[in-house]
Amino acid sequence: MADEAETRGGLKISSDDGNFSASLGGRIHFDTYLFDSDIEDPVSTTDFRRARITLKGNVYDWKYVLEQDFTGGSTLNGFRDVFIAHAFLNGEIRIGQFKPFRSMAEMTSSNEITMLERPFSSATGLYEDYQFQQGIGWTGVLDCFTLGMMAFNLRDAGTRRNEGVGAAGRLAWAPINTDLATFHLGTSISYENANQNSADITAEADYAGRRGPSQLMALTPGDLGDEASLASLEIAGSYGPLYLQAEYALGEFDADYYLTESQFEREFGAPAPFFCDPQFGCYIDDQSVHTWYVQGSWMLTGEHKTYNKKRGAFNSARPSGDGLWGGAWELTARYDTMENRDIHRLEASSAQIGLNYYANRHVRVMLNLIFGEDDFTGDDTNQLGLRVQMAW
Repeated sequence: MADEAETRGGLKISSDDGNFSASLGGRIHFDTYLFDSDIEDPVSTTDFRRARITLKGNVYDWKYVLEQDFTGGSTLNGFRDVFIAHAFLNGEIRIGQFKPFRSMAEMTSSNEITMLERPFSSATGLYEDYQFQQGIGWTGVLDCFTLGMMAFNLRDAGTRRNEGVGAAGRLAWAPINTDLATFHLGTSISYENANQNSADITAEADYAGRRGPSQLMALTPGDLGDEASLASLEIAGSYGPLYLQAEYALGEFDADYYLTESQFEREFGAPAPFFCDPQFGCYIDDQSVHTWYVQGSWMLTGEHKTYNKKRGAFNSARPSGDGLWGGAWELTARYDTMENRDIHRLEASSAQIGLNYYANRHVRVMLNLIFGEDDFTGDDTNQLGLRVQMAW
């Protein structure tokens, strides 16, 4: 008999015996950025932040996920989740490319994040350019605990081959999780060891939002076998229409190199705030980077953010009605900061307020006003960001 297609909430095809299935999903995130420039002068523009097609299903008792983001450029650069999985214990083993298990902000889907971009304790900050990695891992749920572990290479499909390696693990605990209230605690650790052909390990702060100015916060050279060790603590909760989330993360970046004064200024955006030897240049030693944020939201229309035990993170709200005025409205706010404790005044922060409108379960409009501050260069660029997104 021919396979039958299901179309409730997406397109899914399954064989009669259940041994083969395929479902098709995707997301479109279209952004507009308007900047109030200061020292820096970024370009106000429009941009496709994400444009993904996701194919997933099973072959007998094996699961597969193949996701392509067309904003990534070439096919390999656009690979996101691309892995094969099999059930094991109360979870699954994954082999291929996916996110290392670290940071609540990182584990929250881009379709569910509260603000336009994730905070600095994510792959847009402390784990810069190391979001989707190739390796093997396990994730699962044990009672009220969510656990994930991964060993990976320091590359994704679109980057050069290298011998860098890393590992990450995250434990989340939700002792309270009811229809009205959720309380979450979590912790994660991550380790990266650069080696032959590895890209530099960096931390950066996009303090005025995406496409705005970025401040380099730490740099560990690739190819030298240097290391970066990172750890974080999480606390979050929801009660009725109110939601709060906070994280504190610490990164230790190995360093033992010199930069000329012009190289330092080119990399970090301002002259070195310490003495540079006329012969050898500016010496960069090990660097300790600290970052934390607090964010929250209030559902003006009374909806409640539910908890996703599989991810150990919160879902976005589900509107109680559909249509232009029958959706849900959400007020949001966040303060985010990152500091290098070993280079004087190397600190950047952003304060954000926002308004989200959920037209239905699949369409959302997000408006953010971001006040950026870079203590190192003195730049105070601000951004008004708008996103229209659809996910299915």
